[in-house]
Formats: sequence, C-alpha cells, structure tokens
Amino acid sequence: MRLLSPRERRLVAIGLLVLALAIFWLALVQPIAASFAGRAEQREQLALRYAQNERLIGRIAALRRTAEAQRRQASAFAIAAPNAEQASERLKERLAASLLKAGGELRSSESVEARPGWVRASISAVVSNDQLVGWLGQLSNEPPYLAMESLTVGADRAINSNHLDLLDVKLEASIPLGAPQSR
Repeated sequence: MRLLSPRERRLVAIGLLVLALAIFWLALVQPIAASFAGRAEQREQLALRYAQNERLIGRIAALRRTAEAQRRQASAFAIAAPNAEQASERLKERLAASLLKAGGELRSSESVEARPGWVRASISAVVSNDQLVGWLGQLSNEPPYLAMESLTVGADRAINSNHLDLLDVKLEASIPLGAPQSR
C-alpha cells in the first residue's frame, strides 16, 4: 500500500471533518432544534386554547342567563304531565278544544304510538275551508307549540255538489313530554 500524498491527506481530512460535522448535526443539533420547534407549536396551541377559555369564562354569566330563560320557556315547547297517558289525553283535549273553537265538528280522536319522550295524537273532523285555516292557525300559534306531523284532507263531498263545501280532515300531531311544573 502506498502512502498518501499531502494533497490526498488533506482531502481525506476534509472528508472526515465533513462527516464529523454531519454526524454532529444529525445527532445533536437537529433533534434539539426540532424539539424547540415542537415546543413552540405547543405554546402557540396552548395560547390559543387559553384565549378561547378566557372568552368562554367571560361568557359564563350570559350563558347562565340564557339557560335560565330557556328553562323558564320550556313549558312553551313541551306538554307537562306526570306520564305519557295523561299527556296524550291532554294533547287530544287540546286538539279537540281548538277544533271546536274554530267551529269544526269532531269525529274521533285517538292516541298514536310515538317515539320515547314524545306523545302523539290523531284527530278526525269535518270542517269548512275557513275553519280548517283557523284551526291550523290556532294550533300553530298557541303554546305549548306542537309538531303537526300529517294532515289528510278529503273533499269527497265536492264531487257530488260541484263546489267545495265541507272537508274530511285527519290531523296527527306530536309534542315532547315535559315534567309537570312545581309551583
């Protein structure tokens, strides 16, 4: 094996120095720099979360007032009764009373199976067109507000008389079941 010339020794020394610097960079400097960058990102996320929590804490009083107002208004969106059977009877009574108030004729009313936490009733009636509009308006605008799930209108009498007279109507409505109000 022959000895290296001074120029070749210098090149080997420079290569070893570059290799040592690369190993130093990859082994020590880069992981430390990456950990600083990672922690900086975590600090930014924590600062954003802190600001968000500050805003939320500042809104607690307003959120509490809103929740209390909603609790007070809950009776406008649910029928208060101790159980589903009584609530169903109250719903049928409400449907019948508003029908009679509008001037319609009640044919039948019945309870219908509903999803849990709700009550549902069906009512059949004979009404004129104006009475139907008034009846639906009363049901839509008086609390507790209910959901009218289906409305079937039959105008079979119009075929015989050639003008719109009385309508056979079947309405199904439902409303959430609420706990009775204690006063």
